[in-house]
Amino acid sequence: MFLSRLNLDQRKAFLAITMKIIGADGVLDPRERQMIEAMRYEMALFTESDVPRGYVAVEEMAQPFDTREAQVILMLECISLAYADEDFAGEEQKILRELALIFKFSEEEATAMENWVLRYKALVKEAVAMFSR
Repeated sequence: MFLSRLNLDQRKAFLAITMKIIGADGVLDPRERQMIEAMRYEMALFTESDVPRGYVAVEEMAQPFDTREAQVILMLECISLAYADEDFAGEEQKILRELALIFKFSEEEATAMENWVLRYKALVKEAVAMFSR
């Protein structure tokens, strides 16, 4: 959605965070894989060497997101990824809550972001339904 607005360091850190999110429930759903590939394409990060290694703590991975815009983009995109398999698992929620705390988002802001993603997903689903009419 908005990944092209991130700088290169943020894009690479985003990939590291997404790997943590999709691995959180121990299952790599094909929808998650497809979404990650689309995100990599949007960010023009095509090779395995583009995925950073060595990040451990979420707080460390979040460091490149030094503007509110970048932080909101990270949250919206990660929430969308967490819903890709229609199962917003507890471990995925935990990572997103941790990010919200790191960025000092209020509970209301975090909820608004989640609601925005759900509305966006519903609109995309509605558009896809129109394609086959």
